[in-house]
Amino acid sequence: MAFGIHWEWRAFGAVSTDVVDKFSSLHKQFEPQDIEDLYLWIPGDKINAKFRKGAEGGLKFKRLKEVSGELEQWYENQDEMFEFPLQRDAWETLARALTDARVTLPGYPPEPPDRARATQYLIDAGCQTVMIRKRRTGRLWQGPSGKVKMEWACISTPQSVISIGLETWNEEPSGDSLSDAQAQEDIVAAIEHLGLKREPLKVMNYLDALLLWARKQKM
Repeated sequence: MAFGIHWEWRAFGAVSTDVVDKFSSLHKQFEPQDIEDLYLWIPGDKINAKFRKGAEGGLKFKRLKEVSGELEQWYENQDEMFEFPLQRDAWETLARALTDARVTLPGYPPEPPDRARATQYLIDAGCQTVMIRKRRTGRLWQGPSGKVKMEWACISTPQSVISIGLETWNEEPSGDSLSDAQAQEDIVAAIEHLGLKREPLKVMNYLDALLLWARKQKM
């Protein structure tokens, strides 16, 4: 996870062996991880909210800040990363995130809710959820100005599909950040390096994908 503001590009579909070979030759950032994300479907909202089981588990929020063509700027606040069972501040943050969807959570429960109990509260309140199961791995590529994290995810639920995600990466959160122009240039260069424009991929973020999956549609 990249805390703070960063730029991203993501697509879903399939890729050729040429992309597999190029990706595999890059510096490995982390070993394959099995992830189970329960996304909260908030129609019309620009917040990516999920309950994660696996690496970096817990309640997580990711907020869309800006869009430039196929590139998106997202903000992830380390203070909005909560472990289970959820404490009061996590519950109140979740309740605020659901306001625009006209979903009202009850007051903080008598006992801090674990993942299963929090999920039941959401369902009882009328919140739609989408389960996504995937195995992902990450590589790092040196761009013109900074590093780009390339994430390869094999999604098995709710459908079998590959997702390729690229995002600007700074190993030292307190280090110098790139300008928007530099960050976008790095992402575009990474897309070109992997040859992703020539692949049968559909550019969309997870919120776009959730719109389909929540409607029981496939991409």
